Amino acid sequence: MDLHGGSQYHSVTMSSPPPPSTWAGEETGERTPKKRFSFTRRMIPYITIIIFCLAIIVAVIVTGVLFNKSVRKTENKQSLNLVDGDWEPPPNIPEPAPSSLAVGVTISMRNFDPGSSILSFDMEAILAKLDDPNVPEAADAIPVCFFVTDPEGLRSPLILSMNYGDKTDTNSTSYNTTADGSISHFPFDGYSGALVIGAQSLTNATDNSVVPCAEPYDRGVSGVDGVAHTVLPLYFQIGQDMDPFSAHTSLQQLSENDTLAFYGDGTVLLSATIHRREVVRFFAVLMFITTWLVTLGVVIATAVVLLKNRQTERFGIVAASTALLFALPSLRSATPGIPNTPTVSDAVGYFWQIALLSLSTFVLLCHAIWKMMDDKAEEEGTNKKSLKAE
Repeated sequence: MDLHGGSQYHSVTMSSPPPPSTWAGEETGERTPKKRFSFTRRMIPYITIIIFCLAIIVAVIVTGVLFNKSVRKTENKQSLNLVDGDWEPPPNIPEPAPSSLAVGVTISMRNFDPGSSILSFDMEAILAKLDDPNVPEAADAIPVCFFVTDPEGLRSPLILSMNYGDKTDTNSTSYNTTADGSISHFPFDGYSGALVIGAQSLTNATDNSVVPCAEPYDRGVSGVDGVAHTVLPLYFQIGQDMDPFSAHTSLQQLSENDTLAFYGDGTVLLSATIHRREVVRFFAVLMFITTWLVTLGVVIATAVVLLKNRQTERFGIVAASTALLFALPSLRSATPGIPNTPTVSDAVGYFWQIALLSLSTFVLLCHAIWKMMDDKAEEEGTNKKSLKAE
């Protein structure tokens, strides 16, 4: 009741009850309920891990396949059957007569030195009859001169004698030739080389006597006018087991009018193109990209420290750039087959990376020294003001 005759007002304050400190099941010791995901959503992380592991396994297998893809080792065949065996004639060879004599040539590329561009071959020549796996009989085994020379004709030919005196129907040797190419284009450097190969039976045109192999070839083309030539067809087995390189070969039978047919028709031009294996190229490119990414990371971190003035992170970047600066030569040396001389990849990678890392380290150290001197000067100024105030 209002004694003063005024209106009576009631103030009601609405307040929500305090939030409970416990949930309904906490007093009974039950665990806090968690949100349950569907089975498919819970399996996604496991499926992702399995797919990643399978991808790594596939990548390892593919790398191994690429590493061995270009390796084709040549084995000495027990069979001399040049037609049915694993022997390759030049594509333009004339059709030989059945059961005629021929020479099987096994060539293995033993080594290649890109610095000197020297390609080394191991060669074996086998005299055999076509369609006959047996060794030719003495009556059919005529003396044969097998020769190898360079396509420029600047060197004396390497000659293998077969069925001459105590020489048997097989003979083997090694031969080196020079390939054209430049190692400065590593890892995409390519080289090309060639050999001129032939097999002939030589007899004197007057009395049909056997002519020793060394005489006509040492005297040159003009000295073989009095010698009758019997050209033997050639069949090849070509392989290579050079670890960091892969080679592709091609055969071409030359005619007498070809400039490379130094010793008459029937000679064969063997051309070889050599390049780095795909896995070597991949590894070199991967190292190139990796070192550039790390270098750019250090440069970007240096710019952030300078622009944002993050002094606490400065010496960490200095340590990282210094460590990478000394690690770069080892990373370069770890690239398989990389030469000691500068290459194109060094001009666009290694040299610039060394320069950027050195510059980043130098700038960060100068910035640190400047900040230390600035802080010291500021501290001295503060101390002087304090002394004057006292």
